[in-house]
Parts: sequence; structure tokens; C-alpha cells
Amino acid sequence: MDQAGGHLEVLASGARLLARGGHLDDQLDGLAAEACAISGARTAVLYLLDGEHGVLIAGGSAGLGDFVDQPIAPLAVGVGSDADPAVRAVRARRGDMVAVTPAMTETLGGAAAGIAAMGLLPLVTEDAARSQEVQGLLVVGLEEMPGDIHAMLADLGAVADLAAAAIRTARLEQTLLERSDWFDRVANADSLTGLANRRSFDRVLDLELARAGRQGSAVSLVLFDVDGLRGISEVHGSDVGDDVLRRVAATLSDSVRIIDTVARYGGDEFVVLAPGSAGSIVAYRVVSAIGKLAPLADGGAITLSAAVVHFPGQGASAAELLAAADGALQEAKASGPGGVVVRS
Repeated sequence: MDQAGGHLEVLASGARLLARGGHLDDQLDGLAAEACAISGARTAVLYLLDGEHGVLIAGGSAGLGDFVDQPIAPLAVGVGSDADPAVRAVRARRGDMVAVTPAMTETLGGAAAGIAAMGLLPLVTEDAARSQEVQGLLVVGLEEMPGDIHAMLADLGAVADLAAAAIRTARLEQTLLERSDWFDRVANADSLTGLANRRSFDRVLDLELARAGRQGSAVSLVLFDVDGLRGISEVHGSDVGDDVLRRVAATLSDSVRIIDTVARYGGDEFVVLAPGSAGSIVAYRVVSAIGKLAPLADGGAITLSAAVVHFPGQGASAAELLAAADGALQEAKASGPGGVVVRS
């Protein structure tokens, strides 16, 4: 196989490595090995650029043993001296081949004995608008300066392009995962209180009742209503009404067990789903804690009415259980502020 064919096979191997997917570190290790194969280099390191802190961090290597687990001594890419060839290559976004000095071998982790030349290839991606972004740096160590530097840089540049694409893809995937997680949290959380919303609670309720049905166990459902919230908002303003809801939500979260689910169920209603039959304990604990909250500006107390129902006694389905809870809550409210009705 001629040299050109050999180089094409190395690049094809690198492309197949990326097509298979997998962890970024494994891909970068493989591409570092391809860089050694295409150039005859003894060592190769692929660094990721941490743009926020302006440093390069080792992400994959070949010929350096465990060095990949250690970060490179920070290169101040933003303010460092252009005398450093690595900084210069990143800033200029152009590959370079330099003769190695004793101090430069530290860039290769002190494992560069016999290295005479160092190739430095910035990992650059370009979007549809031709805007470029540096993803990192490929550093290779060679035993001698190449006879045709431009050809060597071109070959290594192809590997650098593959590495840049791999890093950019991994970063985009991470961004998508973070955004998906954020959207999921937003979709399932009440924006005012931060508790689970009605949609999220309904899903948990269905799952919990299905589990309890299989195991023949009980589930408690406690429905709370903030007494007189509309009047509070009319007298003191909607901001005070919202503050009351947030204070109630925080108290609920602090009062329930870790295995319980608490959610904002409606405008002035909250709900707690408690595995087992301890719903009445939860209800009285919450009502008592709310009674200890600081009063409103006019001295009015914040109170909750509560209703406790149990699966399967008051309902064999989510709809039946919620209907029973709503009926019991109306009875509790009719008895006066802070009333509690328990259906056993």
C-alpha cells in the first residue's frame, strides 16, 4: 500500500471510530493513536479547550500511559505569551511544527524523551455562517523534524478535524441533555412554589396506586386548602397572596417524609401522597406547622383545612380517591379555618 493509501486508511479508521459513537474519552484515545499512525509520532495528546477558564485539559492520548488522567499545566490562552507555541497555535488557529526545547517537553507530561519536534494542531470547527470556534489542541511528539512539514501538518490536520468534530458533537449532546432536563423540570414543576404540579402529581398518583394494588398496601392522600386566600389577596394584594402560597409550600416540604410526594394541586390547594396509612399524622403535623407561621400584616393567621382519604377504602382509582378527598375537604372547610376531616 502506498503512503497516500495508508493515510486514507488511517483517516477512514478514524471516521469509523467516530461513527460507532461511544464515550468521548475513548474516541479521543483512538484518534490520538491514529495521529501517531499517520505521522509516525511517538506520542500524541488531544486537549479540550476550557474556554471559560482559558486552559487546555487532556482528553485523550497515545504513547503517554496514564498522563491523560492529569490536566495540562494551565495555558493562559487568553492572556498568555505568544512565545508559547501552544498558545500561539490556538490563537492563530493554524497548525505549526516546532523544534522541541527541554522546557517544552513538559507539555507532553515529562514522557517525551527522544522527542525532537512537536506538531501543534488547533481543533477548529466552523458553522454554516463560517464562524469558527476552537475546541482544543492536538499535540504530537516526533523523533525528528519531518522533511515535508506542510504535508505532515496536512495529514495531522485531517485527524485534528475529526477530533474537533467529535468534541463539538459531544458538547452539543451535553447541551441538549441539559436543556431537556431543564424543560422536564419546568414541565413538571409549579412555577410559583417550585413543588410538583398537577400534571406531575397525577402521574405519580397513578403509579403509586398501581404499586399499592399489586402489593395489597394502603396509600394516604391528603388534600389541603389555604383558608381565605382570595380574601387575603383582595385585602393585601396578589403579591402577599403569592407569598402565602410560597410559605405554605415551604412548610409542606419541611413537614412531610422523604417518601411522600407533595404538590400544588390548584390555585389554593396542595396535596400530599403518603404511602401507608399515616395520612392523618401528616395532615395534623402540617396544619400545626402552618399555624406557627408569622401572621399577616393585619394580624390575621394563615391556616389550612385538610382532608385525609385512603386507598382502597375511599376509592379504587385515582378519580374516585380525588373525588372523595374533595368531598371531605368541603366538609373540613365548613367546620371553620384549620379544620381536618379524616376518612378511615
